[in-house]
Amino acid sequence: MITVAARRALLTCALFVALNCCAFAQTPAAPAAAATDATAQTHAAVSETHGDDASPLDDVRKQLREQHAEIERLRATLAEQSRLLNELLARTAVVAPRPDPNTATVATAVYSSNDVAATDTLRRPAVPGQEAATKNPQTEGVDARVRAVETQMQKTTETLARQLGSISFSGDIRLRYEGQFGQLNALANAENPAILGNELTPRHRLRVRARLALRGQTGKQFDWGLRFATGTPADLTASNQTLTDFFDRKQFALDQAYLTYRPAALPGLRLQGGKFETPWLFTEMTFDVDNQPEGLNESYTHDFKHGAFKNLTLVAWQLPLLERQSAFVLGADGRANVDASRRGGRDLALYGAQARTRIALGDKAALTLSAADLYYSGTQFITPAQFFGGQLQVPVTVTIPATGTTPAQIVAGFAAVPRDLLVAGSNLGITAANTNAVNRDGRLSSGFNLADFIGRLELTQSKRFPVTLLFNFVTNMQAHDVVLAGANGANRVVENNEHHGFWAEAQAGKSRERGDLLFNYTFMHIEKDAVLTPFNLSDIAQPSDVRAHRLLFSYTVDPRVVLSLNGYFTQRLNGVAGPFGLTPAGSLNRPTSRVQFDTLFRF
Repeated sequence: MITVAARRALLTCALFVALNCCAFAQTPAAPAAAATDATAQTHAAVSETHGDDASPLDDVRKQLREQHAEIERLRATLAEQSRLLNELLARTAVVAPRPDPNTATVATAVYSSNDVAATDTLRRPAVPGQEAATKNPQTEGVDARVRAVETQMQKTTETLARQLGSISFSGDIRLRYEGQFGQLNALANAENPAILGNELTPRHRLRVRARLALRGQTGKQFDWGLRFATGTPADLTASNQTLTDFFDRKQFALDQAYLTYRPAALPGLRLQGGKFETPWLFTEMTFDVDNQPEGLNESYTHDFKHGAFKNLTLVAWQLPLLERQSAFVLGADGRANVDASRRGGRDLALYGAQARTRIALGDKAALTLSAADLYYSGTQFITPAQFFGGQLQVPVTVTIPATGTTPAQIVAGFAAVPRDLLVAGSNLGITAANTNAVNRDGRLSSGFNLADFIGRLELTQSKRFPVTLLFNFVTNMQAHDVVLAGANGANRVVENNEHHGFWAEAQAGKSRERGDLLFNYTFMHIEKDAVLTPFNLSDIAQPSDVRAHRLLFSYTVDPRVVLSLNGYFTQRLNGVAGPFGLTPAGSLNRPTSRVQFDTLFRF
């Protein structure tokens, strides 16, 4: 009969046997053999216990103590091996070079597949003097494959860099609410037909602008750029898309495409061609910021290290406006009209040059001065309604019936329909396409050769609220008298003194970092023929014969998110008929206002 003490001993022996099995599975060969011998001794002791009840109990206890000591020794061996493994891994992380981000995933996967091999290597007993000679062929093969992958990826990267150069992406998305109030047309007043002007209902619209730009460099001398933007292709001074037209898809077109060459032999020289940002210093009195000119431009910049003059920049540009086919026009006598043929086939272009300099006025102030000439070639020979109007070209086919002397003829052409008539209702009597003076034959009265002068003072005493003061004066040196229809069909010539423009601007603050504030006030006075109106600021009620005030406030929520509020308050200088019309006394000439709330996200 086995006593209670013997039973307890048997259960204890069974527990230690299980522990021995686990230790044998996780320890080297020599400790495993020792564990096997100890287990055999334990079994023998148990067998003897069946024969005697109490006399062998002391021997069993002794053997259990020895077995416990052996288990503790095995645990210490495992702990030491774990410590050695951790030390080796730490040394590998410190000594090995930091992997390239492009190959980090590959390296991690290779290491994970060799955990067992690495562990087996660590389990081998160290032999003094033979550590350097111990190698793992499998690990060496993996390392060789990793090096081959890294080499191939480096070659691929270098090949792409030679072909494309470095490429960067940027862009922005702008959401805008816009409201227009107090607009007037130039038609006879509905209540009093003796005067002109009817007040129109307020206009509310939501608009979106999206732009995506790619910039790159090929070598050290060539830069290139592409930018795509929303907007109506015919509207060159805005890239907004109004959320309307029954959820139709919005157009996304090429906004910039250029190549820039900076020769290493001539530092400071830049040659650029394509469609690009305006390369000269300007205000929106002469050129809208959303207008992307196209053609060629050249610039040279030189910085001075000593003295007050810090920089001198010279810029020139040659920008095609309209390329036309050769024309052949017959006169009333049936002969070729040379003058009319030249006009009909003449190309239009914008040529110009600018010189500007930056002068330091101490450590906290700088003055920039610029003088530019903008010459619009050939604009006197066109009809602005034909080339500058926001019109839809509708194909038309007309059949001319046969007569007794001529057969039937089919004539195909295009009819121009103002888009405003289709989307805003008829009889508005307004247009923003062109407000320059026009002769009785429909052509522009003046040529446009603009002398443009800008002075900009920057004060940086306050880092949070730097101050900028700017003044821009422009005069059109090719303003001509206006030819109107007089009595009995005779010409009536009116002197044209409407050729000056003024722009004054004051700004405090910035919009670069989180929490930045910016305040801006601008005053504009633009006479009838001071600038060529299809290209200047499009947000005022009309681009010339106008006086306007602009108020701007912006808050930078994040370096990439800016909230801004714009207000434009505009009034015609000479009434609804302009300086060369006959505006009846008492006609309406009320101020108009446009409010814009923008949320701009840059990436």
